[in-house]
Amino acid sequence: MANICKKPSQVTQESSSLEDYLEAILVLSGSVGTAVRVTDLSDQLGVSKPSVSVAVKKLADAGLVSHERYGDIKLTASGRKRAKDVVGRHDLLFRFLAEILGVEEATAEQDACRLEHGLSSETVDCLTRFVEFLAGGQPDGDVWRREFEAYLAEGKPRADLVGG
Repeated sequence: MANICKKPSQVTQESSSLEDYLEAILVLSGSVGTAVRVTDLSDQLGVSKPSVSVAVKKLADAGLVSHERYGDIKLTASGRKRAKDVVGRHDLLFRFLAEILGVEEATAEQDACRLEHGLSSETVDCLTRFVEFLAGGQPDGDVWRREFEAYLAEGKPRADLVGG
């Protein structure tokens, strides 16, 4: 019997969006110093300045950023920790998709952005260990990679796994 996935709640969608803001603030603060402006976030995320202002207010209310009207936006200690967690999940997913599965980098980047918000810590821990295991250079070299590439070149997905 097929599993039916629940649609993400508004709270889940909102927290994913806010995590995108935290991630962008972390990245921007690393490249332009500690000062991040509403305009910087608007440009980085491709959203309007009023949208940024609303999101930054929510982040400030949650204690994740400090921001005064028309001032710079700075991550708090808890905001920095959460942003680093998001960046870490993103990097892990990108590596898994691009390096392990061989997904084209632009696609892997987009998919990592979509996936980074919905994983449990248990899944992240297991996926981290799996990527480290495969990327760590196994005694048999890259036998698994050659076998997987051969399967991709000639194999057909099992119908019971893809609903066909």
